[in-house]
Amino acid sequence: MSKKVKVGIAGASGYGGGELVHLLLNHPKVAIARLSAESNAGERLSSLFPNLPDLGILEKTSSVSSWNDLDILFTALPAGMSSRIVSMLPKPHPVVIDLGPDYRFREADDFKRVYHMEHGSPETLPFSSYGLVEGNRESIAGSRYIGSPGCFPTGALLGILPFLRSGFLGKTPFIVDGKSGVSGAGRGLTVDTHYPEIAEGMKAYKPLVHRHVPEMENAMRMFVGDANQVLFVPHLMPLNRGLISTIYLPLLDHVTPDMVGAALLEYQDENPFVRIVENPPNSSHVRGTNRVDIHAVTGKGTLVVMTAIDNLVKGAAGQAIQSMNLVLGEDEMTGLPMWGGFP
Repeated sequence: MSKKVKVGIAGASGYGGGELVHLLLNHPKVAIARLSAESNAGERLSSLFPNLPDLGILEKTSSVSSWNDLDILFTALPAGMSSRIVSMLPKPHPVVIDLGPDYRFREADDFKRVYHMEHGSPETLPFSSYGLVEGNRESIAGSRYIGSPGCFPTGALLGILPFLRSGFLGKTPFIVDGKSGVSGAGRGLTVDTHYPEIAEGMKAYKPLVHRHVPEMENAMRMFVGDANQVLFVPHLMPLNRGLISTIYLPLLDHVTPDMVGAALLEYQDENPFVRIVENPPNSSHVRGTNRVDIHAVTGKGTLVVMTAIDNLVKGAAGQAIQSMNLVLGEDEMTGLPMWGGFP
């Protein structure tokens, strides 16, 4: 048997880090070699995630600076921490795949403008790639630093991308209505995500000013050299996981429903985790998978695209592993679930 790739996870105690461990345990080509946490350092992984086997005691995240035995380092950390860790890594250091925001922009000034802090390793940004595989496959395969998109941008961009590249869309703003399960807010306790505050209700938050707006617009400029303004309103749903995006796009007069359908089928053929569905997608149908379900309808000069993803898999850990597979020269589907359980 060939030697397995050694991977480490900095930030293994959060929901994204735990999902990485869960998925990587079923990956035939890798071995989990190092795990770290910050406030939960010193605890056993299985005490934090009873669904997972005992893989030992979590190291302190600051110890990552001495990890010189890895091929891949996943970072699932708050804004600013991943790039600071990269600056401390021994050289040569592993490929870094960040589930946080530090490598979602190629310019340090853009990162500072959105996150109001300095980037910890600005010299690495020219060598980084935006980790939406369906839009940036070739760049990711040759990259040393990969920034996985946020969960809301993932759900939105996967629905926009086939029509953005086809030239079907007008220049007026794109409207994105996003609804996410509570795990998208992370594992930390807050009043807004406290059970009595969120159960049996739903609410919008940060309308039009969420920091995922510049990420979406920046990604579109990267894909096609231009970007429409994005009007984005996120909502919090009383679900553990799942993300629904309803996207309203201005459709040019000459574009017919048949042209829209053909573009979607071509998109599905080119991307193994894309599935076109006949009805508006349900977040429960993609739970636990790295799949995106997409449905589109046209009318009154508007293209309405609906997507469903699991925010912790396709919106976080799964697409990070999908990027890793490209870096390793593996089939991008290796070790990733296409189908989930139901109900």
